[in-house]
Amino acid sequence: MTIVALSKTVFIDRSNRALARSTFDTAVVTMRTKRQSVFIFPEGTRSYADEPMLLPFKKGAFHLAVDAQVPIVPVVCANYANVFNTKLKRFAPGIVDVSVLPPIPTKGLTKEDIDDLVERTRKVMLDELIRLSHVTGQGNGVPLPAASSVDDKTRELRKRT
Repeated sequence: MTIVALSKTVFIDRSNRALARSTFDTAVVTMRTKRQSVFIFPEGTRSYADEPMLLPFKKGAFHLAVDAQVPIVPVVCANYANVFNTKLKRFAPGIVDVSVLPPIPTKGLTKEDIDDLVERTRKVMLDELIRLSHVTGQGNGVPLPAASSVDDKTRELRKRT
């Protein structure tokens, strides 16, 4: 397990399943005893897509949350191709909208609930990503309506993803 001292960052070696599992087990203990938060990218990596989409979620983060019996707090970052475009190797000034969604409880959940938890979390995050992308025009700082609003254009975008 590699830990970066100041940020308490834990890097997971995904190529070594046994080591990754051991690192997660240590994280569960740390989360419980020190009330340490963990920030995980459930896609494993970003898709760098121009349109609002998410890659399939990996289940490790959800196993971790259920094992520790801690809530999942989804954080959604709008597509940022307007600011950082990896395909064109271009950086530009701009605003990237980020939403912190309501916590999703895991208290009382077991390993049998993981698939449903992954699906529910991915759905609320994708809905928010679509909303952020549609409303802000890829992050132009326009004030956002409440996260529960769903309009016809958003429904259409959802059908395409």
